[in-house]
Amino acid sequence: MICTKPNLVQLFGMPLVLALATVGCATKKYVNQKVTPVDQKVDALAAQTDQKFGATNDKIAVLASTEQRDISQVHERISTNEIKLGLASTAAQQAQTTAANASNAVSEAQANARRLAAESQAAVTALSASMADALNYKLIETGNVAFGFNKSSLTPEARASLDQLAAKMHSLPRVVVEVVGFTDAVGSPDYNVSLSRKRADAVERYLVTQRVPLHVIHTVGLGEEGAPSGLDSGVSSNLSKTEADRAARRVIIRIFGATDPAQTQVIAGGGGQK
Repeated sequence: MICTKPNLVQLFGMPLVLALATVGCATKKYVNQKVTPVDQKVDALAAQTDQKFGATNDKIAVLASTEQRDISQVHERISTNEIKLGLASTAAQQAQTTAANASNAVSEAQANARRLAAESQAAVTALSASMADALNYKLIETGNVAFGFNKSSLTPEARASLDQLAAKMHSLPRVVVEVVGFTDAVGSPDYNVSLSRKRADAVERYLVTQRVPLHVIHTVGLGEEGAPSGLDSGVSSNLSKTEADRAARRVIIRIFGATDPAQTQVIAGGGGQK
């Protein structure tokens, strides 16, 4: 049997390798024990950072949404205000147009009132003349009753004058009565026409209460147009402005009948001139 003498390298090398291997394992374990907690802390910090970034992004998104909504609301309000301004401008223009049309309508109405008053006077005169000619009627008596300023009620003096006229009408077999109301020039033409009609109506109503047949009475209100201011109203023609106004505030009554025109009289009723 042959025995081999061990090599020095083998004798000393093996323990060295084992020692190095043991040291290497111990170092790796030590490193792992030190690095692992650091890695865990880094991972935790990274997770917290990601979470904070996510929360920050959410807040940024909410703020952006809020700002966008606010901007949209501002734009909407601006658009609404612009629409309102446009509507207000249109309404103002329409109001101006309406006012202008109303002013034109008033002027036209006043002109029409004057024209109608003149036409009514001409028509009444023509009708009275036509009826008188057709029935052989003649103007046999005239009278008038006066009224106070802006009044349409009869005074006692006016009633007394109308009583005389009614008695004359009762004495005639056939009669036609013309009742024409007038005013002074104070006030608008439309108002004066209305006031003159009220005065004529007051005379008509009183004559009817005195048994004068309604169908023989013809009334009209002419306002200030053709208002009496002289002999046609039974007063002096030499009048001042105040006296002329008083003379105009009256109703003239003309009686047509089949009788001798030489019997024509004038009965003037006073009262109420203020």
